[in-house]
Amino acid sequence: MRTHLTYSGRIDMKKTIFGGTALVLFATAACDTTVTNPGPVQDEFLADRNAASAMVNGAGRALSSGMNWISYTGAAVAREIHPAGSTGSFGISARWQNGELNGDDADLNTHWEQAQRARWLAEETLRRLETVGPPPVGSLQTPVQYANALMQAYVYAGYANRVLGENMCAAVIDGSGELPVATFFTRAESLFTKAVAVTGGTPATVTTLTNASYAGRAAARVHLGKWTDAVADAGQVAIGFVYNMPYFNLGQDDQRNRIFWAAGNTRESGSAYRAHTQWNTWYYDYRVATSDPRVPITVTTLQGDAAIECCGKVSWYPEAKHNASNSPIRLASGREMRLIEAEAKLRSSDIAGAFALINSVRTNAGTTALTVPTTIDDAWRLLKRERGIELWLEARRLGDLRRWKANNTPGALDPLESVGATAHLTSQDLCFPIARSERETNPNLRGG
Repeated sequence: MRTHLTYSGRIDMKKTIFGGTALVLFATAACDTTVTNPGPVQDEFLADRNAASAMVNGAGRALSSGMNWISYTGAAVAREIHPAGSTGSFGISARWQNGELNGDDADLNTHWEQAQRARWLAEETLRRLETVGPPPVGSLQTPVQYANALMQAYVYAGYANRVLGENMCAAVIDGSGELPVATFFTRAESLFTKAVAVTGGTPATVTTLTNASYAGRAAARVHLGKWTDAVADAGQVAIGFVYNMPYFNLGQDDQRNRIFWAAGNTRESGSAYRAHTQWNTWYYDYRVATSDPRVPITVTTLQGDAAIECCGKVSWYPEAKHNASNSPIRLASGREMRLIEAEAKLRSSDIAGAFALINSVRTNAGTTALTVPTTIDDAWRLLKRERGIELWLEARRLGDLRRWKANNTPGALDPLESVGATAHLTSQDLCFPIARSERETNPNLRGG
C-alpha cells in the first residue's frame, strides 16, 4: 500500500502525490469554505473511481497555480506590466525586472515546479481513469459522470502541457533528461485529440470541453508549425467562445489571482502591494489612444510601493483586466482563433484577408476597426500588437515573442517591450529555464 503525502516543496514526478485532493472540493462549495487537511491519503482510496471528481478538481487547481506564477513573472519580462516596487512577496525580483530568467535563479523553482505539478497531476488522473474504465451497472459513479471527468482531465492535461510549451525553454517528463520544448506541444495535441473523442458526457459539458479542446489544439499546432491543421481547429470555435481558469477570494495566496493581488492595494481589502504598473508600457499608450475595453487601466496619483533599480519611485497605474482576487485568467477564446486564422493569412501574404479577421475580433471586442495596411511589415506589426492586446496578462506573450523571433517573422515590436533603455530591459529571456531544483535532483540532468 502506498501513501500519498500532502504536497509540500518540490514535487517528485516519480511518486504519486495526491495529498490535498480533498481540499479542492471547497472550490465548488456554495457556503462553507472551512478546510481541514486530511493528511496522508492512501493509494487505494485514489484508485476508487468515486475519487475521480476530487482528482480532476485537484488537477484544475494545480493548473491554476502554475499559470498564476508564470503569468505574473512572464508579464514582467515581456513588459505586459512594468515593475513598480516590491521584490519580495508578490514582487518582481531585480533579475526579473531587468528581463533575466536564468537557470541558476532559485526564485524560479516554483514556476517550474507548479507548472510541472499541474501536468503530472492531470496525467496521473488520466492514468487512473483509463485504468478503471467506465463504471459497471450499479456503481455510485454514473457513465455520464465518468465521461465528464475523463474529458475534463484530458482538457486540463492538454492545457498544462500547452502552458509549459509556451513558457519553458525545454521539456523534462517525469525524471527524463532534457527534451525539446516541442515535446509539450506534441503531448498537448494528443491529449486534446483524445478529449474530442470522448462521448457520453452531459451535452453542455461536452460542448464546452470540445470547443476548449479544439482551441487548445489549434494553439499547440501553431507552435508545431502545423498551420493547416491549426486553422481547421480554429474554424470549429465560434468567436464568442471563452474558456477561463477560475480563481477564488478565500483568503489564501494559492487561490487568488496573483497579478491582481500584487497590485491590489486600495482595490481590495488585505492587499498591501503596488508591485507593478502600466506606466511605461505600450499597453498604457495604446489604451490612452484608443480606449479599447480589452486594456483597462486605472490611473492613480500614487506611486509604486518601493523604488526600483532603473527609475526610483514610479507612477502606479494598475491594470484593471484582473480587478479582484477571484478574477479568472482565460485559457482560450474564439477571438484568439480568429487571430490564428489571420496569422495564417499573413503567412500567405493575404493582408486583406488577415485584416478582415482582425477587424472581426475588434468589432466583437467593442473597439474600432483598423485601416488595412499597405505593406506586409506593417501588417505583421499590427498582428503582433493585436495578439498582445487580446491575450494580455494570460501567460501567452513570451511564447509568441519566442516563436516570432525563432522564425524571423517580420513586423517591428514596440520599443517598450524590447531590450533597451526605453523599456528598462538589459536583457529579455523569452522562456523559463529548467529549474535549478530539477537539475540538482534529477539524475538525468545533474551536472547539466
